[in-house]
Amino acid sequence: MTCQRAEPLPVPDDTLAKVLADVHVAEAAVQNLSGTYKDSLKSAFIAQACSIRQIKLTDLYKSVDMLVQQPDRMEKVYKRVEKRLEALGKAQKSNPALEK
Repeated sequence: MTCQRAEPLPVPDDTLAKVLADVHVAEAAVQNLSGTYKDSLKSAFIAQACSIRQIKLTDLYKSVDMLVQQPDRMEKVYKRVEKRLEALGKAQKSNPALEK
């Protein structure tokens, strides 16, 4: 039996974790909205996150689809997502200008 390396994702793991964290923030931002407005706004946020990170939206979707087939790798990426979200939460709490 030979070990094969996992096929590289179109989006590097570190960048993917950042974009997925952005997606979670977008989900939270639109959670109280409904209908097509919610869907359109969420899609715009995700497209903007991809633009900021300089990746193609199709590469984001392909990377996520590939991760579904690689649960161990998915777990590693999501640990990075969690760390990023925690850091964003701490930054928000330490910046009075970002308080509600």
